[in-house]
Amino acid sequence: MTAHPGERPSEGLTGQADAEAAFSAAPWLARAYMEIHRRRHLILYGNVEDRILWDNDHVPFRHAVRALLVTAGFLAIGEYDLVDGLTFPDPRSERILRRHLGGRADPAAHDAPDPPRGSRAGGSVDRLRRRVQNAQDVRVRAPAEMLAVALPMLTQRETATALVMHAADLVIGTGLPAGDEYRSHLAHLRRLFAEAAMATAVTGEEELHNTVILVCHDIVTLPEALCHRNPHVAAVQVGLPDSAERVNYLVKTLPRFHGGDRLAPQALHGVAATIGNLTEGMSITEIDALRATSLTARLPVSSAKELIVRHRFGLREDPWERLDQDKVAGAEKILGARVIGQPAAVRAVADVLCNARVGIGFTDEDSPATRPTGVFFFVGPTGVGKTELAKALASLVFDDEAALRRFDMSEFSQEHASERLTGAPPGYVGHEQGGVLTNWVRERPFSVILFDEIEKANAKIFDKFLQIIDDGRLTDGQGRTAYFSHSIVIFTSNVGAGDLRPGLVGPAPAAQPSYQQVEAHFREAVETYLTRELRRPELLGRLGNGVVVFDILRPEMIGEIVDKFLDQLADSARRKGFDVVFQRGLIKREVVAAVMKDGAVLGARQIRSPLLERWVRTPLTRWIIENAPEAGTRLWVHGDASAPPFTVHPVVE
Repeated sequence: MTAHPGERPSEGLTGQADAEAAFSAAPWLARAYMEIHRRRHLILYGNVEDRILWDNDHVPFRHAVRALLVTAGFLAIGEYDLVDGLTFPDPRSERILRRHLGGRADPAAHDAPDPPRGSRAGGSVDRLRRRVQNAQDVRVRAPAEMLAVALPMLTQRETATALVMHAADLVIGTGLPAGDEYRSHLAHLRRLFAEAAMATAVTGEEELHNTVILVCHDIVTLPEALCHRNPHVAAVQVGLPDSAERVNYLVKTLPRFHGGDRLAPQALHGVAATIGNLTEGMSITEIDALRATSLTARLPVSSAKELIVRHRFGLREDPWERLDQDKVAGAEKILGARVIGQPAAVRAVADVLCNARVGIGFTDEDSPATRPTGVFFFVGPTGVGKTELAKALASLVFDDEAALRRFDMSEFSQEHASERLTGAPPGYVGHEQGGVLTNWVRERPFSVILFDEIEKANAKIFDKFLQIIDDGRLTDGQGRTAYFSHSIVIFTSNVGAGDLRPGLVGPAPAAQPSYQQVEAHFREAVETYLTRELRRPELLGRLGNGVVVFDILRPEMIGEIVDKFLDQLADSARRKGFDVVFQRGLIKREVVAAVMKDGAVLGARQIRSPLLERWVRTPLTRWIIENAPEAGTRLWVHGDASAPPFTVHPVVE
């Protein structure tokens, strides 16, 4: 059976099973059909700009709604939007509704009271009726007038009538100014819901109540009292096409993709199944856009994953697979030069780069790569290189530390703060700005994302973390999806650092534990935190071997870090024309003693500032300012009892 707008089908649907069997259609249409026969008005929300499956074909959303109403038995249909005003999809609907609005309806229609003559609504009805009687074309554009004249249309009992209001949120949305006009619109609509639900008309062997259908993208944009607390209203979500629908659509359209016309029938169905899996979350309109990408970029349908990456991110190929192989092979050495004394952590990150470069994984070729490229939980004492390793990784891969996006989770300690990541819901302040996290990932899907000190975040945010790890995507408040499948996600935490036993970290090497002891301590702390405090054991399971324990700061590590900073200082001075030499042994001994006297509780942060800043850099720059040496002068930074702990002198050749 085929039902087209303006045509009455030969037989109606009598139940949900019949609705699903009579035609191949989107599942939400069957539910909408049943709600109509339960005497409910409808709110249709969600994927309302897409093409909808109806009678084994994909038609525009408005056409699908009209066909549904015709199949349900409505003889007259009116549609309203702010652009075209009140319109009729077929001549019969216009003829019937013009007759009712012109005052020649069945006498039973007058059981419903007319609006008071002195009111704005009553005046609107009178004006429209005069226009109907004197003109061939009736155009009602203002929302107030449309709501007023809808009352006689939907309270008459002669003809089963439906009124569809498109973009209803622009008429009665919660984001509109709550003035007299807005309250009047709500009042008219509530009355319309109540009185139209009581007006029934016989169609064939059935009784249908006159029905109002509101259409919007998101139901939260409509007043709660109108939608959720109204017994006359049912909300039906217009869902995205499921996998089977996408595959069926692709079978029909793949021959119009680049290279699709050369596929044999068996291969065609195989490629359709592959792309159908990879397009999870896409609408039919987006799949049509995928075809445009295939044709424009001349990417054949046989290169399914490459086509999806190009379409979603605008990338010509998987960027991780473009990484220089020599750079990846030497990643452990390069990262280790910046993050000193953390070989386990450095190796874990280097392994992820190898995996990303080679591209071998535990996914089928036709399955979407949903999880991020890498997920890490860096844990350990403060100041031992967790954030520095994230920076080093961004610099290695992208040659730019700006590819690292750091989120200080202490700024997300309040429950409502989680909305900052994905954006406020519709109707709330800042909704149009989107989320700081989703905006970043949509703009730079190929990046390193650092969630610093996550133990300070509100527990509600961990729901979003789970979604990132599991699904590799987040949807913002505007319905836009951000994909994390090409990102490395790093969580850092100091959990367990405050529970180190007295003497576990001390100034003497003999008092310090082995790395194995430190690792066991922090792994136990992470497990306790995630499973007992947060009650999120599933998060621990998702992390797997991504939990990376950083070692405590040891004296030999401090000496290497001092050497690194002194080398940086010497290089900087050389660029200014000075050759600086340091008494490194003494400087390192003094720094180690200062850092370890309190057990290195502040980590390596104090090495550069304040220690080397105060002891070496400031005396050096002050001496240069006061003595104005010539370029090429060699300077000696050394210990001096008269100017503790270090002083500067020129080296006389």
